[in-house]
Amino acid sequence: MMYVHADVLTGDCRKDMRVLLVHLFWIFTQCAASFTVTVPSSPVLVVRGQTAFLPCEFVSDHNLSHLVITWQRQEDQRVVHSYYYQTDQLDRQSSDYHNRTWLNHNLILEGNASLSIANFGMKDAGNYLCIVSNTKGTDRGIVPLVYAAVYSEPRLSIHLNSPDVTVQYETEGYPKPEVMWLGSGGQDIPYHLEVSSTLDEGLYFLKSSYVTQNPSFNITFFLKNPVAHQEIQRHVIFNFDGNTRSNISVILLSILCTLLLCSTGVLLWLYYHKKR
Repeated sequence: MMYVHADVLTGDCRKDMRVLLVHLFWIFTQCAASFTVTVPSSPVLVVRGQTAFLPCEFVSDHNLSHLVITWQRQEDQRVVHSYYYQTDQLDRQSSDYHNRTWLNHNLILEGNASLSIANFGMKDAGNYLCIVSNTKGTDRGIVPLVYAAVYSEPRLSIHLNSPDVTVQYETEGYPKPEVMWLGSGGQDIPYHLEVSSTLDEGLYFLKSSYVTQNPSFNITFFLKNPVAHQEIQRHVIFNFDGNTRSNISVILLSILCTLLLCSTGVLLWLYYHKKR
C-alpha cells in the first residue's frame, strides 16, 4: 500500500512539474517577446558630406554590465561599431569607419543605441544592422541609408556660332536627375544631355544644352533630384541683334587701336627719357 501511494504521489509530482515547466516557458517567452529593437520603418536619406544618424532604441534593463551593442553592414557583415563592457570596442571595426562613428553614451542607459557616421559618402549607402543584447533578450533591426548629393548651382554659358545659338548649363550631383527645357509657353522643347560619373567622388557631372537659330527666345531650364527633394529652375531671356557682331568688331578694333597708341606713346616716352 505504501508503494502504490508513493507511485500516486510521484505521478502527481510529475504532472506538477510539467505544469511548472509550461509556465516557466511561457514566462520566458513573454520576457523574450517583450524585448524589442525599434528602428525607422522607412529608409534614412543622407546628403553627401553630412553626418548620418541611424536611430535604434531597445528595452533597457538599466544594467550596462550585460549590455552588448553591435552595428554591422548587412551586405557583408563588416563591423561598423561595437559596445560592451560599458565602453566602445573598436578592435574589429572596419577600417572604412575608423574615427567616423560614435554612440551617445549619455542615452545608452535609457535604451538608445543610435549611431552617428561622419562625412557620409556614396560607399556608405546600404543596410545597417543594429543588434542589441541584455538580460531581457536579444533583437535586431535594419536601418537602410540612402545616399544623395544636392546638385550645384548650374553654370550658364551661351555660344554664338552663326546661325546657331547654344545655351548650356553644367552642374553636378547624385543620382541622375530629371531634366527638361521649356519654351515661353511652358511646352517641352528638344535638348541635348550628357551625363558622366566619377564613382570615387560619388557625383554625376551633367551638361545639358539647347540649340536654336532664333535670335530671340525665352526658355527655362528645369532640373529635379527627387531623392534629395531638390528642384532647380533657371530662366534665360536672350535677344540677339543682327548688328551686334559688327558693333562688337568695331568696339574690339577701337580697343585694339587705343592699346596700340598707348603702347607706342609709352615706348616713345621711354626712348626719349633714356636718351636724356
